[in-house]
Amino acid sequence: MTSKTKRAGASGWDDIQVGDSVQLGSSGRTEYAGEVDARTADGDIIWVHNPIGGRRLFHIHDGYNLQPAAS
Repeated sequence: MTSKTKRAGASGWDDIQVGDSVQLGSSGRTEYAGEVDARTADGDIIWVHNPIGGRRLFHIHDGYNLQPAAS
Protein backbone atom coordinates (compact mmCIF):
# COMPACT_ATOMS: atom_id res chain seq x y z
CA MET A 1 0.00 0.00 0.00
CA THR A 2 1.25 3.48 -0.75
CA SER A 3 1.70 6.06 1.96
CA LYS A 4 -0.84 8.40 0.37
CA THR A 5 -4.38 8.78 1.61
CA LYS A 6 -6.73 7.00 -0.80
CA ARG A 7 -10.05 8.54 -1.77
CA ALA A 8 -12.80 7.09 -3.90
CA GLY A 9 -11.77 7.10 -7.51
CA ALA A 10 -11.80 5.09 -10.70
CA SER A 11 -9.09 2.73 -9.48
CA GLY A 12 -10.78 1.81 -6.19
CA TRP A 13 -8.77 0.92 -3.13
CA ASP A 14 -6.56 -1.31 -5.29
CA ASP A 15 -3.48 -1.05 -3.07
CA ILE A 16 -5.27 -2.39 0.00
CA GLN A 17 -4.47 -5.99 0.84
CA VAL A 18 -5.71 -8.40 3.48
CA GLY A 19 -3.53 -7.95 6.56
CA ASP A 20 -2.89 -4.22 6.06
CA SER A 21 -3.40 -2.01 9.12
CA VAL A 22 -5.50 0.97 8.07
CA GLN A 23 -7.29 4.05 9.33
CA LEU A 24 -10.52 5.39 7.88
CA GLY A 25 -11.80 8.86 8.57
CA SER A 26 -13.09 12.13 7.25
CA SER A 27 -12.38 15.80 7.84
CA GLY A 28 -8.91 14.93 9.16
CA ARG A 29 -10.29 12.75 11.97
CA THR A 30 -9.81 8.99 12.28
CA GLU A 31 -13.16 7.30 12.80
CA TYR A 32 -12.17 3.64 12.56
CA ALA A 33 -8.88 1.75 12.56
CA GLY A 34 -7.97 -1.89 12.32
CA GLU A 35 -6.69 -4.65 10.07
CA VAL A 36 -8.17 -5.49 6.68
CA ASP A 37 -9.44 -9.05 6.97
CA ALA A 38 -11.22 -9.33 3.60
CA ARG A 39 -11.76 -7.36 0.40
CA THR A 40 -13.49 -7.70 -2.92
CA ALA A 41 -11.40 -8.41 -6.01
CA ASP A 42 -12.07 -4.91 -7.38
CA GLY A 43 -11.05 -3.26 -4.09
CA ASP A 44 -14.32 -1.34 -3.75
CA ILE A 45 -15.32 -3.07 -0.51
CA ILE A 46 -13.13 -3.94 2.45
CA TRP A 47 -13.87 -5.50 5.84
CA VAL A 48 -11.83 -4.12 8.70
CA HIS A 49 -11.43 -5.94 12.01
CA ASN A 50 -10.79 -3.97 15.17
CA PRO A 51 -10.30 -6.15 18.26
CA ILE A 52 -12.14 -3.59 20.40
CA GLY A 53 -14.88 -2.57 17.97
CA GLY A 54 -15.56 -5.76 16.02
CA ARG A 55 -15.67 -6.05 12.25
CA ARG A 56 -17.02 -3.45 9.86
CA LEU A 57 -17.61 -3.23 6.11
CA PHE A 58 -16.58 -0.12 4.18
CA HIS A 59 -17.48 0.72 0.58
CA ILE A 60 -15.30 3.07 -1.44
CA HIS A 61 -18.25 5.42 -1.98
CA ASP A 62 -19.00 5.77 1.76
CA GLY A 63 -16.87 8.92 1.75
CA TYR A 64 -14.00 7.81 3.99
CA ASN A 65 -10.35 8.62 3.45
CA LEU A 66 -8.25 5.48 3.72
CA GLN A 67 -4.62 5.46 4.80
CA PRO A 68 -2.11 3.14 6.45
CA ALA A 69 -2.32 3.06 10.23
CA ALA A 70 0.40 4.93 12.10
CA SER A 71 3.13 2.61 13.32
